[in-house]
Amino acid sequence: MAKYLVTFNDQINDIEIYGFKTMTEKEVENFERLAESITWGFSYKLCISKKLNFSDGEDFLSKLEFKELTFEEDRNLKKLFNGEFGTFITEDVLEQITKEDEDYIDDLDDLDEDNDYNDKDYRDTDFYSDDDEF
Repeated sequence: MAKYLVTFNDQINDIEIYGFKTMTEKEVENFERLAESITWGFSYKLCISKKLNFSDGEDFLSKLEFKELTFEEDRNLKKLFNGEFGTFITEDVLEQITKEDEDYIDDLDDLDEDNDYNDKDYRDTDFYSDDDEF
């Protein structure tokens, strides 16, 4: 099975942010599918005052490069860096972002279900009569 080096490169102000991770072909496919499913803006917090902002998953993917590795290159990266180094937004982070969106949608649905307001109940109610002065 093919192995890939996935490199991340972005910038905050004048600070370059780099990282990489080695992945199998299947991991790359799952990673891309998950990122592409994010159709809203999101942020990745680096520290207290710095965060990376992305308009959606496609914007995030545009910051990545994929390069197929030889067996020896993969082995050396795992030996030297354990297959990952620097700042890299992992599949777990992307899953959390999609989970947060699902939770947000569920919260909105709960608000709709909890809302006892019914148009028919209030349709004929006059809050102000023609005699009211403002």
